[in-house]
Amino acid sequence: MTQALTRNKLQEKAMQILYSYLLLEQLGKSKDIVSLVEESLDQQFDDVDVFLKLTLVKAIKYKDELIEYVTPYLRRWKFSRLNLTIQAILILSLTHYKYFLEMEKPIIIDVAVKLAKKYGDLDDYKFVNGILDNCLNDNLRK
Repeated sequence: MTQALTRNKLQEKAMQILYSYLLLEQLGKSKDIVSLVEESLDQQFDDVDVFLKLTLVKAIKYKDELIEYVTPYLRRWKFSRLNLTIQAILILSLTHYKYFLEMEKPIIIDVAVKLAKKYGDLDDYKFVNGILDNCLNDNLRK
């Protein structure tokens, strides 16, 4: 990939790669993030945008902690019962909020809603919006 991607496109790519990672994990298959990134972007991992790499590394490293944090906000849902697209969007959004302090809540929610509209089912974006609006708070950033 020769041209630089915009921040929005990087976030979309991060969601797609995280989705692939979660799918492979669910299937009990090998989950080499470096290979997933290189295959998705058709470039060497060392040449990939730092924001994308940091996002994915933090999302995967802290995935279980982020899932534990968001679970009480799901009310009648279990995280594992959400479709993988929504799981990836939520993990990505929580990663951005907790580990990229310059990113503001409204922007994170806006990106998540756009991704849910593009990749999720008809009303998934409303679910994502509601969950993130309730759970993105100072408690997560501590």
